[in-house]
Amino acid sequence: MPYFENDRAKLYYRVQGKRVTKAPALLFIHGWCSNADHWHEQIKHFSSQYKILSLDRRGLGRSSTPGTGHTPEQHSQDIVALLKHLKIRKVIAIGHAGGGPVTLELTRSKPNLVKACVMIDSGLYPSANLKTRKSPFAQLLGGMADRLSGPQGKKAFKGMYQGFFGPKCDKTVASSAVADAMKTPLETIIAEVDVMAVNTERMARQIKQPVLWLTANAVDQGYISKNVQNVQFAQVVGSGHFPQLEVPNQTNAAIETFLAQI
Repeated sequence: MPYFENDRAKLYYRVQGKRVTKAPALLFIHGWCSNADHWHEQIKHFSSQYKILSLDRRGLGRSSTPGTGHTPEQHSQDIVALLKHLKIRKVIAIGHAGGGPVTLELTRSKPNLVKACVMIDSGLYPSANLKTRKSPFAQLLGGMADRLSGPQGKKAFKGMYQGFFGPKCDKTVASSAVADAMKTPLETIIAEVDVMAVNTERMARQIKQPVLWLTANAVDQGYISKNVQNVQFAQVVGSGHFPQLEVPNQTNAAIETFLAQI
């Protein structure tokens, strides 16, 4: 299996597909305690037309962590280093859920590298102070951190992750994703909560590239549009928090339409 080392983290990655045209490569960035395998339906669908890079972020899936660097900035730097190593000069960044802050940071900080991005069921918030917990989002994340830090932390995590999947999701798909997530060390699970607590609103305001905001449920499009200059919206039907796994055909169609436009 291919690995790349950056800042003391050993990153698992895969390069698949082929670039039929001069289109940018597709870069898939997974969410909280997920891994690159959770994009398999998208990789299968797009591999005949695009070069595709998927990876396990530091400390998640098959990648190691030195116990530090669980921030959007460091995850983004890991990806930039890997892209440079692979000589990939232009990408469409596609991020899911807890990988959203990483996707936004990469898109914001590297406009010459990231041509556009796709956000899949990811939120947009001002920073969430987990100490004062004054905002609803800070209260949500803080409550998660409390449960994860308790004596039944791993059990609490399993319950959270099982709740991500909708009632119509194939039970085999959901149970496999939960089993993958449960392999994540508890300290890394907790550290990755901080990734979601950053000010994604501020990141988004600096992004000028085209953005597709794809969700499983209705969102406040007016709020997102005020913070993202060039955004389009799509909503899938019958999915929980993992549209790419639960309704891959709808997810792929939305991404494909977006790619055709840019």
